[in-house]
Amino acid sequence: MKKILLIIAVFTYTASYAQKKEDPIKETVFKVEGVCGMCEKRIEEAALRTKGVKLADWDKKTKDLKVVYNSEKVKLEEIQLAVSVVGHDTPTTQADSASYAKLPDCCRYRDGANCGH
Repeated sequence: MKKILLIIAVFTYTASYAQKKEDPIKETVFKVEGVCGMCEKRIEEAALRTKGVKLADWDKKTKDLKVVYNSEKVKLEEIQLAVSVVGHDTPTTQADSASYAKLPDCCRYRDGANCGH
C-alpha cells in the first residue's frame, strides 16, 4: 500500500512540476492611424518608451503596429494609450484633440493628410 501511495505522490508531483507557466512575452498587431514616415517614427518611439515593450514596427501601408511585449510588465491597453498620447488613434484609445493638434500638418490623418515623408 505504501508503494502505491508513493507512486501516486511522485506522479502527482511530477505532473504538477511539468506544467509550464504561460510565457509572458506576447506578440500582437493592431491598427494605428497615421500617414507617413514621421508618423512611423513617432508611433514606434511611443510604443518603445512604454516599459515592457521589446519591439514596435508600424507599417504605413497597412497601418498595422506589430508589438512584442512582456505581459507581466505592461498591458496592451497601456501600449495603445501611449501611442494615442502622441496623437495617433488606436482601436481602444482615440488621441485627444490637443495631442492630435500637435501633429505636423502633413501627419493629420483625420484631415485627409497624405504627405510624402
